[in-house]
Amino acid sequence: MNRWKVRNCAVLLTLLLVISIVMPVQAETTQEEILSHLLQSYVQPLSSNPNSEGMSVGYEVYSLDDDNTLASYHADKTFVPASIFKLLITAAAVTKWPKDMTIPTKVFTTGNLSNSGVLNGDVILKGYGDPTLTIEKLETLAHSLADQNIHKVNGNIIVDESYFDDQRLGEEWMWDDEPYSYTTQMSALSVKENTVNVNVRPGKQIGDTPSVTIAPAPDYVTVVNKAKTVDGNKVSLTIDRTLGKNEIAISGTIGKDYSAIGYTVTRTIHDPAPFTGTVFRDLLVKHGITFKNNSAVKKGTAADNARLAGSVESAKLDDILTLMVKDSNNFYAEMFTKLLGAKEAGTGSTAAGIDVIHRFLVKDLGLEDDFIQKDGSGLTRMDHISPHAYIQLLNSMYNGPERDRFISFLPIAGKDGTLKNRMKGTAAEGNVKAKTGSMSGVNSLAGYVTAKNGKTFAFSILLNGIYKSAFATTLQNQIAIALAQYPELPNPPASNPDPQNYPLAKEFDPILDDPAFKGIIKGAAIYSTKNKEVLYARNPQSLLTPGASVKLLTSASAFENLGQNYRFKTELYTSGTITDGVLNGDIIVKGYGDPTIASDSKRQVLNGPTVEGFAEDIKNAGIHLVKGNIMVNHQFFTEDVYPAGWTWDYESEPFQPQITALSVNQGTVRLQYEPGKIGKNISITVEPNLKEIKIVNTAITGGSSSENTLAFKRVRGENTIEISGTLPAGTEKGFKDVSIDAPHLYTGYVLKNKLKETGVNVSPHSQVVSAAMPSNASLVKTYESPTLAEIVKYMNHHNDNFTAEMIIRTLGGLIHGKGTFDDGIDTVHTMMNKVISTPFDMMDGSGWTKYTQISAEQVATLLAAQTGKPTFQVFYDSLKNTHEDNRFITGMMENREDMPGLSGYIKTKDGDLLAFSLLLNGYSKADSKQLINNFAKKLVDLAQ
Repeated sequence: MNRWKVRNCAVLLTLLLVISIVMPVQAETTQEEILSHLLQSYVQPLSSNPNSEGMSVGYEVYSLDDDNTLASYHADKTFVPASIFKLLITAAAVTKWPKDMTIPTKVFTTGNLSNSGVLNGDVILKGYGDPTLTIEKLETLAHSLADQNIHKVNGNIIVDESYFDDQRLGEEWMWDDEPYSYTTQMSALSVKENTVNVNVRPGKQIGDTPSVTIAPAPDYVTVVNKAKTVDGNKVSLTIDRTLGKNEIAISGTIGKDYSAIGYTVTRTIHDPAPFTGTVFRDLLVKHGITFKNNSAVKKGTAADNARLAGSVESAKLDDILTLMVKDSNNFYAEMFTKLLGAKEAGTGSTAAGIDVIHRFLVKDLGLEDDFIQKDGSGLTRMDHISPHAYIQLLNSMYNGPERDRFISFLPIAGKDGTLKNRMKGTAAEGNVKAKTGSMSGVNSLAGYVTAKNGKTFAFSILLNGIYKSAFATTLQNQIAIALAQYPELPNPPASNPDPQNYPLAKEFDPILDDPAFKGIIKGAAIYSTKNKEVLYARNPQSLLTPGASVKLLTSASAFENLGQNYRFKTELYTSGTITDGVLNGDIIVKGYGDPTIASDSKRQVLNGPTVEGFAEDIKNAGIHLVKGNIMVNHQFFTEDVYPAGWTWDYESEPFQPQITALSVNQGTVRLQYEPGKIGKNISITVEPNLKEIKIVNTAITGGSSSENTLAFKRVRGENTIEISGTLPAGTEKGFKDVSIDAPHLYTGYVLKNKLKETGVNVSPHSQVVSAAMPSNASLVKTYESPTLAEIVKYMNHHNDNFTAEMIIRTLGGLIHGKGTFDDGIDTVHTMMNKVISTPFDMMDGSGWTKYTQISAEQVATLLAAQTGKPTFQVFYDSLKNTHEDNRFITGMMENREDMPGLSGYIKTKDGDLLAFSLLLNGYSKADSKQLINNFAKKLVDLAQ
């Protein structure tokens, strides 16, 4: 072969190589690609159904045999996980503790035991965090004392719960969940999972009060029974536990012919250790051990010289974990979280346990540190984690030494646990082992599946923004069944969704695609009211927790239904006769939801009414002595004081006050504080200063360089305010507003005090009482608030939750005849149904609850619709310049880190008014407020 031929052969070969690279041979579609397309085909139809379009979906599927990802969709987004969060503590527990570990509960005695069997000392019951402690186990301990010939105890029963801290509930758990067994209070000494059985049996005759039995420890609980026996065999009872109290409130009806065994429910108790001690005392009495009359159940700690008198052990660890995971027991999960802190870090707190779990997951298992944990059970909506994080966890546990233990706890599809009734008769039955998680708006599934070809996959499916839960479980079942059938899969339907190109996509896509915020679920919509055009959208239909943007809906409904000139009223009455300046009767104040009532001019807002003015008008009516009571009437609203989803741990804060139809100073008391002498208590002044507000001040003045740890907390169910911590010397005088219990009664106390200050004497026998309006009441004066326009402007400029809730309940009272949160919210739904066609959930008027779910598209649509209303200008003027007081953006901004957002209007340089909404949910290490800032700055560019 000559040189020319060689050279040309080489050129030809090179050309063939280039062609093969540029034009590859069409490869066959792999089963992995079919699986990926199939799973996405299950997700795609969700967006076309109004009951499912708002769902945010994230999943990942991983082959544990081949060590590769088979399919993923939004796997790096962080979701509220619900109960699948229990997998985190399960992994830590099985890795750190042996399967046969048990948890003790012990009984001790102090003092001397006489020959006649009299113990001249105390009985001490100490808990070490056993979540499964039963009445039967306590009875065993009671036997142990009886067997030691103890017949009488001259001391007390001391309950020792010091192995754990005294935080009873998880961070931001919802108040309305508290009576129910899935939200049980925690203590190192707990029996029967801190619950009682409430049994209601009909009376013998129609109209009789039903009989109520509490078990165990009936003396620990007070029963308020307003139920009635009626004809028939139906039951319609409401059985609640009063917040912060061991009081069971029963109302409704039960049929005379209802079952002879009655109607039984389980309700939680408040303060578990004394409850456990009370149950133990009753068992001791049952076994013939008596107590002296003044003996009591008291909290304390076991002394070093206490004698061990008996001990019982819990079930074995793996038996407890099996129940915890298969039945999704929140109480077990929370107790084990504190137990991890106690055993592994020396502090029996949730925070310490979470720190142990976090270090285990990140350092030992290698999970990426892009999740946030606030409890052990997943009950709080502060928890956020991604589908990918679960794959990392499942992969690590599968390849670790505790694989079989870990998997053994998981519910099995179609067989047991929370999957017992799911996927029966499908390829998934018996082959899917996974943890479920569900609560309002949330549904999750994560675990393992054995495929038809024998391979094992790890999978995680996290869903938020759920309006109808059936769509969530159907999607999870479809994915799990497909994985169990693998590789025998149906061909996915052809799908060619047309990508939407928005005019402002180039400006806003890079902002929302910033990798620093990859974990955030983002919903955005920008609408031109001038051109009737969507200029930008990102997941516009996703139902997200919106925060303060809800106030836009409340404002719009208030203006539509009441008008901008509406004024709230408050009425002042007297009953009885007035003789020579002596009122032989009562003073009555009736509230209708005015949010602007103040105690006096110092606390006055918007020139609203003052209680000081009420007192002056009573004096001007010629009254100088009141012999009757101060009666407050708040019946324009119902008795409930919080909307659904408000949380127990913010009840002292002024942004979460109780909402009643009669309230003063926005339901708060003001505490002025300043440093005292170093080492001494700080100085506290109460405004207004009432004896009904009890102050417990243990706060100390520290050195000028000390840390400021000053804290204010109102005791639940009381008007006792505890002040603790350290206030550095040299700190300027400041104040803290603390929300109070029963604001209507507080208003009466303020009035009674103001009457005395005004020179009107009040009989020492007079009381402040809540009562209905007497038939003989005479109107003294009707007080009016500022206009609704002024009030809404104040609300929106100050992001004021109190005013929003007073407005929403007033709407319920005026429009639907019932001052409930739900009836007020119905007025919003009626208004929204005129401008949107898709459903949303709204659960309060302020946006403070995390139950509310709404989309950016729905918020922006409302804003656009307002531009055509006659009240638009006053609506627009009610909004403040947001985003660091930028004059271009007018709207509502949420300042909470866990649900930030920005919704409102911006005027562009070409005269357009854009209605927009940006809602963000999820977790990111980077401050999500920066994402809002970046979005807002880009909006400002449009205005300049």
